[in-house]
Amino acid sequence: MFKNIAVAIITPTHTKKSFEMGLGLAKKLDADLSVIECVYKIPPKFYFFETKSDKKITDKQITTIKEELKKWKELALKEGLKINTKFALTDSIAHWVIDYVKEHKIDLLIVDYPKLSMIEANHHDDIINQIHHKTHCHVLTMKH
Repeated sequence: MFKNIAVAIITPTHTKKSFEMGLGLAKKLDADLSVIECVYKIPPKFYFFETKSDKKITDKQITTIKEELKKWKELALKEGLKINTKFALTDSIAHWVIDYVKEHKIDLLIVDYPKLSMIEANHHDDIINQIHHKTHCHVLTMKH
């Protein structure tokens, strides 16, 4: 059925539910599993160049994401499954996820949908809608 599953973590507040669903399905279906994390890059203070403090902020974002992806890998290894991980700091989360799905021939994309504030929820709905309409694979949205 599904041979290539990806779990997309696209909100700053998320739970392990989407990861656990992806892990369980990958084990049952003997599928490959990827965990991708995509966050907005914090724009530089000055439009045309990055200051030292901008670079520190970006480095901190990258370190935080790498640590989280390492935890996902460790949890998967405990379950006997090897996973692929990838992250991006981007200006468009939806476009990056859509491109990733297409490039890696993903059959099933699992996306987290946690409880968010009204402003965050509206923005997240836009991202989810773009992903639903532009990816050519099944999309499972995990509500919390």
